[in-house]
Amino acid sequence: MGQVNIYKIAENKRVDLVRELSEKLDEIGTIRIEREMTDNNPDELNEETLDISEGVGHKTGGSEIVKEIFNLTLYISSPQEQKEISWNWLLNEFNQEIKTTIPNPKAVLSVRHMDDFYCVTFGFAYFLVDKYCDRNFAFNFARKLKYKEVKTTALTTPNSQKNKSINTYVNYNNFEFDSGESFTKIKAKVELAENFSIFKESIEVGNSIKFNIGQNSSENIVNLIMFIEDVMLNRPDQVKIPVFSKVVEDDLIDKLNKKLQEAIKEEIYIVNFSEIDIIGTNETFNHNDSTYRISFKNKQKMIESLTQEELQKFADENEFNLNENILDIKVVSFQNGDSVRTDKIKDLIDYTDDEERCLLSKGQWFKFNDDYLNYLADSINEIETIYDPEYDFDKDKHKKFIDNKFTLEKGEEIYQGLTEKEIKKKLKNKYYSEKYYNINLQEKFGFTNYDRDFTRVGTATVEEMDLYKDGTIFAVKIGNSSGKLSYVVDQSIQTLKIYRHKMSDNELEIKDIGLWIILDRRTKLPLIAGKPDINHLDMLILKNKIDQWKKEVRLLGYRPVIRINYVK
Repeated sequence: MGQVNIYKIAENKRVDLVRELSEKLDEIGTIRIEREMTDNNPDELNEETLDISEGVGHKTGGSEIVKEIFNLTLYISSPQEQKEISWNWLLNEFNQEIKTTIPNPKAVLSVRHMDDFYCVTFGFAYFLVDKYCDRNFAFNFARKLKYKEVKTTALTTPNSQKNKSINTYVNYNNFEFDSGESFTKIKAKVELAENFSIFKESIEVGNSIKFNIGQNSSENIVNLIMFIEDVMLNRPDQVKIPVFSKVVEDDLIDKLNKKLQEAIKEEIYIVNFSEIDIIGTNETFNHNDSTYRISFKNKQKMIESLTQEELQKFADENEFNLNENILDIKVVSFQNGDSVRTDKIKDLIDYTDDEERCLLSKGQWFKFNDDYLNYLADSINEIETIYDPEYDFDKDKHKKFIDNKFTLEKGEEIYQGLTEKEIKKKLKNKYYSEKYYNINLQEKFGFTNYDRDFTRVGTATVEEMDLYKDGTIFAVKIGNSSGKLSYVVDQSIQTLKIYRHKMSDNELEIKDIGLWIILDRRTKLPLIAGKPDINHLDMLILKNKIDQWKKEVRLLGYRPVIRINYVK
C-alpha cells in the first residue's frame, strides 16, 4: 500500500504547468490505459445504475459500451550529485563515514482524461504543482463523503490575531469550526463500503487529496480518478465545510488587482509571511531551517527571516520605493540549502477587499462563501449593541469647543507669534475628535475619561481604555472604513491581555468590555429589535475583528458590548 497525492489542474494553468514540468523534470514517457464505459448521459447516472462500490465505474444496465482513454505521462527529477547531510560534523567527531543524500527527489505523473487534467505527485514535487491546481477541487470532493473520524483540521481566520491554527482530535467525528474560520486542510477517516478496495479509509484534503491506495499500480490510480469523478458527478453534499471559493470572473479579478495596487500605494495592506502554509496536504512550517533570496531587477540578497522590515531594508539599500515595486520582488525559499519554491510577493500578501467581500491569499482571489458569511453574521448578532442619539458626535459643537479653547489658551507661550488660523490648527490637533468626544462625555454624562492614560507593559506603554462607567470600559474610535475603525478592536484586545496577565494597577469593577464606534456616514444602520444591525456595514475586516474580539472577551468571563453612534 502506498500514498498518492492527487491534484486537479486549473484549466487556465495547464499549458504553464506542462512547460514548467518540461523545463525542470525529465519526461520519461507516456502510457495509455483504456476503460470500457457506457455512453449514458452523465447527468442521469446515480448509485442505482452506476456501481462504484469497487471503484471501477461500470454500468449495470444495457447501454452501449464506449472506451474511455487515460493518458499517463511520467516526469522525474534529473539525476543530481549527492549532497552531504548538514550534520556530518557530528559523524566526524565519532569517526563515522560521511553520509550523503540526493536532494529533494521529485516525480509527477500527469493523467489526462477527456477534458480533465490531474497530477499525482511524489517526493517534493508538490511544491512544483501546487500553484497550478484547481483550489476548489479537493474540498468540493470532501463535502460529498461521510466521515467516521476526524483526526486533524487546519483553519484560517482572516483579519484575526490567530491567523492560522491546527487542531488534532481523539475519537471525534464532527468538523468543528467557529464563525470567521475557513478550512485549509482536513485529515480524517471516511466511511467506505465493506468490499471497497481502491483506497483505505484515511484521507487528507487540502489543495490536493492524499489517499492510501490498496494496490500500487497505474491501473489503480486510474480507478481512483474514475471513483473521484463519479462521486463529484453523482453524490450530493454530505457535510458542511466552509472554505473560500476561488474568484473566476476576469472582470472582478481585474478590478480587485487595481484596488490592491491602490491599497499598496496608500499602505493599507498586510504582508503576512505565515509560519504555516498548506502545500497540497502538507503542513509547511516556513521558518524551520529556511533561508530566503529576495530579488528585484538585478539586485538580490540572502536573508534569514522573511519580514516586511527586511523588505524595507532591502529597498533602502538598493534605493527603490518599496510600495511602488513590492509586487515585482521575487522570493526563493531554501530548506537545508536547497531551493524548494519561488514566489512573487503577491503570493505572500493577505488582503481583504471589504466592498467585494474577497480575500487575496497565495496570489489568488477568493470569495467569502455563504456558509462563512452566515456564521459570521450569526456570531455578531449575539453581541449587545446599543444606540443612544444623545451621544452622537456633533461637528458644530466640536468647532465651538475649539473656539472656546482658543479664547482660553491663545495667550500661552507656545502660541506666541502665530496667527489665529495657525493656533486653531494646533488646537484641533491637541483636541482631536476622539479626545473632544471623551471630554464631552466626561463633562456632560458622568463618564470617567482615561484617554491618554497609559499602563506600562514590559518595555511598551498601552492605553487601557478611553472611557469607563458603571462597570464597563470602552475603547472609542471615529471613522468610516475598516482601516480606520479596526484600531478600536486592536486597542481593546491589548487591554484584555493586560487583564489576563493581571498587569493593570486599576482597581475598577469591570463587568463588560465595550467598543464605542462613531460612524462617519450619512445613513444610519437599520434597527432590529431596537439594536443597530452591525452586519449591515460593508466592512468585512472590521466584522471579522469584532467576531474574534467577542470570543476573547467571553473567554475572560466578561460581557462584550458595542455602542454605535454617528457624526452629525
